[in-house]
Amino acid sequence: MPEPIVKKRSEKMKTIKITGTIAIIGTISGLLLSACGAAAPATPTSDPGAVYTMAAATVQAQLTQAAAANPTAVPPTNTPEPSPTTPPVPTEAPTQEVAQQPTAPFGGNALATALPTVANNLNPNLAPTRAGSAVEGFQAGDVAQFQYSIPADGTVFAPGEFFQIEVGLKNVGSVTWTTDYTLKFAYGDQMSGVTSVPLKKAVKPGEKAIFNIDQHAPGTPGKKYTTHWVLTTQSGLAVANGEVYVMIVVK
Repeated sequence: MPEPIVKKRSEKMKTIKITGTIAIIGTISGLLLSACGAAAPATPTSDPGAVYTMAAATVQAQLTQAAAANPTAVPPTNTPEPSPTTPPVPTEAPTQEVAQQPTAPFGGNALATALPTVANNLNPNLAPTRAGSAVEGFQAGDVAQFQYSIPADGTVFAPGEFFQIEVGLKNVGSVTWTTDYTLKFAYGDQMSGVTSVPLKKAVKPGEKAIFNIDQHAPGTPGKKYTTHWVLTTQSGLAVANGEVYVMIVVK
């Protein structure tokens, strides 16, 4: 073999050995550096929130221990016993006697018990006559509505003084009042010989009727006198709501 070729091959082998040695040395150096880095402990990063939490927990634990060592005395609560309740004694309300008011005889179809009839008083100086009513029942569709009466209740008259009662009634029913209808004395104090006053003209539904009754004040002073009258049909039946009265005082 020629010498130049052997020389080149020898130099090439040396170069390969040197390169391998350098590689091995580099690998070993890297392993050593890695081992050193892993052995060094890592410094933890402090969390401020965690520090505050741990401090608060420590203070709370200390306070709890102090409270357990020195408990606070709680004063006892006095609960008042309920006093016995005495039931109220039932009180019986006193019974009041109510004076029986005179009942008008024209409510419904029944009449009040008739008072004894006395002869008409023709002398104004005599005591007034009290009489019952002979009016019975009502006629269907016959309804009156009170308008006015004169004199006003409580008007004062001298004994025996003449006065006139004027009564206004309105026909609010469905039947025409003919001249056969009369305003008839019903009960109470009869202060003259007049016992009935006929209609002067027919009164249709919606119209008004006027009656005038001559009277004399009774002769006994210091008393109240009340006279009751009622509108009646030609058959003697009462007209609903057709009763009127006047009260006077004699002094």
